[in-house]
Amino acid sequence: MPTATVSPAMIVSRMARLLDQQQVDTQGRWLVVDPVFMEILRDEDSRFLNADFGESGGLRNGLVLNNFHGFRVYTSSNLPAVGTGAGTTGSANQNANFGVIVAGHDSAVATAEQINKTETYRDTDSFADIVRGMHLYGRKILRPEGIVTAKYNAA
Repeated sequence: MPTATVSPAMIVSRMARLLDQQQVDTQGRWLVVDPVFMEILRDEDSRFLNADFGESGGLRNGLVLNNFHGFRVYTSSNLPAVGTGAGTTGSANQNANFGVIVAGHDSAVATAEQINKTETYRDTDSFADIVRGMHLYGRKILRPEGIVTAKYNAA
């Protein structure tokens, strides 16, 4: 199986093209990358990641970049990895071990939550009341065409 070496910016550009082909709106796109991919992106010595060039470069609540090829870029260590992950060295391991990054649109996913039941009862150890409730939550992919993934290996 032939492998091709591409830059992280090229991968993000391909993900944007896939969303464009699915008629996904350009406003509201996001990209979540793992720390290994973020390190490779920073190693490109890109002006986008340099704090001297305006608003980019500062980490704010996981948001790393506000506009990189049309995406809001977030970093997370909770993304899936196959095998031992993207940092595996050696050409024999490249096809079995890789990291995964995810891109999509705000309208592609949804979450919902509510407090369903509550009850109050007296605390036996103090003069206070205790309130407990049932918190229900869920998530769903509403538009699967609005989400794309990429597998990569840093080796």
